[in-house]
Amino acid sequence: MKKITVNLKEKSYPVVIHDGLRNDLPHHINKYKPGNFGFVITSPKIYDLYKGIIKKSFNQKKFKVIIAANGERAKSKECFFRVIDNILSSKQINNNPFILCLGGGTIGDLGGFIASVYKRGINYIQVPTTLIGQIDSSIGGKTAIDTPQAKNIIGTFYQPKAVLIDPSFLNTLPKKEVREGLAEALKYGIIKDKELFCLLKNNPQKILSLDKKLLNTIIYRCVKIKADIVAKDEKEAKGIRTILNFGHTFAHGLEAASKYKKISHGKAVALGMLYASYLSQQLGRISPALTGQISQALQSLGLPVKIKFEPKKVLNALRHDKKFRAGKIRMVLIDNIGKVSVSTNISQKDLSKTLKKIQAFD
Repeated sequence: MKKITVNLKEKSYPVVIHDGLRNDLPHHINKYKPGNFGFVITSPKIYDLYKGIIKKSFNQKKFKVIIAANGERAKSKECFFRVIDNILSSKQINNNPFILCLGGGTIGDLGGFIASVYKRGINYIQVPTTLIGQIDSSIGGKTAIDTPQAKNIIGTFYQPKAVLIDPSFLNTLPKKEVREGLAEALKYGIIKDKELFCLLKNNPQKILSLDKKLLNTIIYRCVKIKADIVAKDEKEAKGIRTILNFGHTFAHGLEAASKYKKISHGKAVALGMLYASYLSQQLGRISPALTGQISQALQSLGLPVKIKFEPKKVLNALRHDKKFRAGKIRMVLIDNIGKVSVSTNISQKDLSKTLKKIQAFD
């Protein structure tokens, strides 16, 4: 068992990484005293996969299981209010309730957001079941739901009581979802850890075959990086945490432009990182060879480097993004592998010109 603490003074919490943790979830949950009645928010996919464990662990006296929706639909306003109505209809609302997010990143975002606004804030615990959830979205307290215009536009910063990671959940994860999680892992390598980047670039087959030792190393290193960054800049007020958005500005624009239906988050992040690489190259910050390394790493992990899209729609979606400030796009660009910085002086011309680098044509 490994434990990493996200140091936020009175809001500090542990991230526990332990194989087999899912087999005794109530025991681990009770350690952190989140409350006396838990609303377990999960997705239909996770419920179908782990119905036995869920029924055994979460008896009706202490828990109520609420099934939200799969994928980005979980973060719609319709799903948000349906889950809230489900909570309000419970006979246990007068107890000391807490929320348990059991699922991928979208379930974590939804459950965390509900915890932050229900009764002006109740405790919640994250139990991420996907690689993206385990290395990224469950840590740091960013919670949100989407609107048709923009992704994560309605949200809060609200830290969990604990994050409980069981890497064995990944054994039932489809290969395409493993690849998408590896896009986020590559992000951590590019922004902060050259050794991690090389590990991912040089061992694609072993990683994709879920080599236990390699996966545990990847999870630990990514969690450690994120915990350290969040501890220094919890609410992105100092500009330190902003580097975690590497690849996400374009990714969110692409997702919103496709109405969250044509491309998954992991693939969008992969394309967003390559877009940011080409933009960094366009602005003279890095060499074409470095962009080539990033492209090669993405392709070796089965991630896309080209996509069909309408540039005007993506640029319009970018204008709704939280990182669009004072008429300018604020983006994280590369200085070298393991080192990035935030740039705000990016012209529309450079943005548009770089789009062509990742645009696929018939």
